[in-house]
Amino acid sequence: MSEPLVGVGIPTYNRAGLLERAADSVLKQTHGNLQLLISDNASSDGTEAYCRELASRDPRVRYLRSASNRGPTANFNTLFERLGGEYAMVLSDDDWLEEGYLEACLDELLRRPELALVTGRARYVRDGAEVRRGADIQLEQPSPQARILAYIGQVDENGVFYGLMAREVMRRATPLRNVMGNDWLVCAAVAMQGRVATIEEAAVNRELDGTSADFAKLAGTLGLPAWQARIPHLVIAAHLAAEIAWRGGVYRALSPPARALLAVRAGWAAISWRSLAWHITMPTFAAIGRRRWGRPLWAAYERVTRRLGAGRG
Repeated sequence: MSEPLVGVGIPTYNRAGLLERAADSVLKQTHGNLQLLISDNASSDGTEAYCRELASRDPRVRYLRSASNRGPTANFNTLFERLGGEYAMVLSDDDWLEEGYLEACLDELLRRPELALVTGRARYVRDGAEVRRGADIQLEQPSPQARILAYIGQVDENGVFYGLMAREVMRRATPLRNVMGNDWLVCAAVAMQGRVATIEEAAVNRELDGTSADFAKLAGTLGLPAWQARIPHLVIAAHLAAEIAWRGGVYRALSPPARALLAVRAGWAAISWRSLAWHITMPTFAAIGRRRWGRPLWAAYERVTRRLGAGRG
């Protein structure tokens, strides 16, 4: 076919019902030349039966199944390694795409070769209703350092992670590390390679309250120490600085002094002081709020932090 092949990868574990919605949204895309790769982390529900049946009736579907649950990071990395196509993206098994998503993102990538990634504006959904829209992230700065710092300053739930990019851009930005904020590291490495655009023509629908609903749940899912969920942005800042300073191969295009300076600036930019204060103080105030005499204090604390927006991100 004359259309570029687009690979879409879905990692999954024990979400057969939601997976069907995600897979169906990919296979109904208006861009027809695609491959859907599902990587199953040894699900024990009906996922295997569903995926094998789907692959048997649609040649665009490939199914990979792990013999044991290796955790979500390894499952994502299987997709990053095995996805085919000239362009590629990943999609969570509880999210779904609008029908024109791939076509709209691909058209923008082909129209503007300076772009490394294009994503649709995320719609965050709970019980079928839109709760909010994701950040309108536009990284148009000529300098890669400026793009990375702008990304860190704008990122929210990180819908950019589910954007479409050239397969080679994905290869250079991965693998995913099993650390807090691992999706931030991938997106920063993408921004290092080129500009990033968010378009309004199509949306990725993201289910709230999933694996990364809060930092405590995320730490548990990744098998990280619980204390990291108390100071998440400090942990993310440290990993960003280390990735830029010496771990990430994509940053070798910068001189050593430029890498060191960017590492410091990116780490500092990643620290949300309001969120840090909230994560440290919230458990204490929540414990006070469970006592009858402490309820007014807890209510006041909630009002103040809600107004400051400290509990998000």
